[in-house]
Amino acid sequence: MRNKSIPIFVISIILIISYLVLNANGSSNNSTSDNKTKSFEEILKLAQKDKKKVVIQVYADWCSWCKKMEKETFPNSEVQKELQRNFYLYRLNGESSETIEYDGRKWTKAEFTKAFGIRGFPSTIFLNFNSKPITVLPGYVDAKAFASILKFIGDDLYTKMTFEEYMKSAKK
Repeated sequence: MRNKSIPIFVISIILIISYLVLNANGSSNNSTSDNKTKSFEEILKLAQKDKKKVVIQVYADWCSWCKKMEKETFPNSEVQKELQRNFYLYRLNGESSETIEYDGRKWTKAEFTKAFGIRGFPSTIFLNFNSKPITVLPGYVDAKAFASILKFIGDDLYTKMTFEEYMKSAKK
């Protein structure tokens, strides 16, 4: 009888450890995981209500740089800290025919992407809390640079100085 309980005990420990590891990974990414089930329109409403900006991660399923950014940039703790502090994140497939509503009009996600002048993936769109465009950032961005960009935009420093000036002042 004792021999049978050891494997059950070991299996129980393995399951508990697996649960804790999965939850630890999920909690470090809660700004994105909380929003994964929300629609684009819900994100825009929440942003307006909470006076937060919106980060729209525009990707394509086939894009290896998009996958790298999703895997390495967004889970970074500094990126997550800045996202949680000032933003709502929405992932948008830039080639999708699904519709969203923006600026009083229905768009396919592909049309929306083109309307913002995006011609390559990944790209990141920043909107203010009233859903008005701040800027579009083309291409892959590593975690350290992205965290700096989020701080620059999140703290409204973009209204006072250029990003280059901000980076020079941050190095001091």
